[in-house]
Amino acid sequence: MTIHTISKEKFELKTEDQAMAGSITYKDNGFSEAIILLDERFKLLLISSGVWITLVKTGQSEKTVATIKTDSGGILSVRKSNKKRKYIFKKSTNWKSRFSLLNSSGDELLALIPAVNWKKESHDYILQLNEEFENECDSFLILQALHCANCSLSMMTGGGVPALISI
Repeated sequence: MTIHTISKEKFELKTEDQAMAGSITYKDNGFSEAIILLDERFKLLLISSGVWITLVKTGQSEKTVATIKTDSGGILSVRKSNKKRKYIFKKSTNWKSRFSLLNSSGDELLALIPAVNWKKESHDYILQLNEEFENECDSFLILQALHCANCSLSMMTGGGVPALISI
């Protein structure tokens, strides 16, 4: 799969044959609200300092399917509600711009390597998937990790990102 930066607020996930696998579209460049399109439509919302939830509409109500939370040390955690799984999203510890999504055992599921795209005032990403954990790493999880990368990069470069901690 590959990630295509359409604009500062829109990213698409495509399969190897360039078929659309999903997308994330932010309401603005503050990353506080987005729509994630896969087979279903999900809403990503900032609900408090450093906490985002992903909702899906079920009948007349909405159900939380994932939570992203900022932890100490610039680490973000992603929890999928339906499978009760927790993932850790973190930046590499050296000077390289590389982000990793790890499962609860510490195995790397994917890596995102950003490159500045000056024309789009955003980042392009190289997506590296660990083939050993291909079944665990679906399009939904990749787009959750992409959201984490966007927020992390915005925070590191002084861009607009919602407050990560309460004061």
